[in-house]
Amino acid sequence: MQSINQQAPAPTMAWCHNPAQSPAILALFMGQLSPHYISHGELQSPRAIAPGQWSPQLADHMARQIETTLAAPEANAMQRIATAHQGDALVGIAFVSLDEEQRAPTPFATLDDLVVSPAARGQGLGQALFDWVCAQLQAQGLQRLFLESGIGNQSAHRLFERLGCQPVSVTMMKELGV
Repeated sequence: MQSINQQAPAPTMAWCHNPAQSPAILALFMGQLSPHYISHGELQSPRAIAPGQWSPQLADHMARQIETTLAAPEANAMQRIATAHQGDALVGIAFVSLDEEQRAPTPFATLDDLVVSPAARGQGLGQALFDWVCAQLQAQGLQRLFLESGIGNQSAHRLFERLGCQPVSVTMMKELGV
């Protein structure tokens, strides 16, 4: 057990290419779920079936997504997972998508998810992981990073605004009924 006077080891961050990390990444992602996390991205994928309602098959879908991402050749991976470890413990993950079509005049990536373990929250890890991802993408020539956040995820909104993100649109939805 760590005493109060000892600090946690500095986190190490890297793009993950180790399929053996899949279960730990999945567990960290699944452990943070809240209905407020759901944004239009989750609704436009197999992740969620309605605002505030995750798909019953979410764990299976995420396991496949993580395994596919980690199995992709490193050199040209358009989907990536960044990990943050403190010692041997996985304490943060970031799912990132690079612009595959490259039609935009300014090269960009999308931060699909940023998750910090509950035990590591409030220690600046989310900011450190975000900054690390931004630096890695910038070194590759990307000039913009987009992200979305569920309408009720106010703590994430505050974090991203503190990190220099600004709203550029509002996404709305209308249920068309059956």
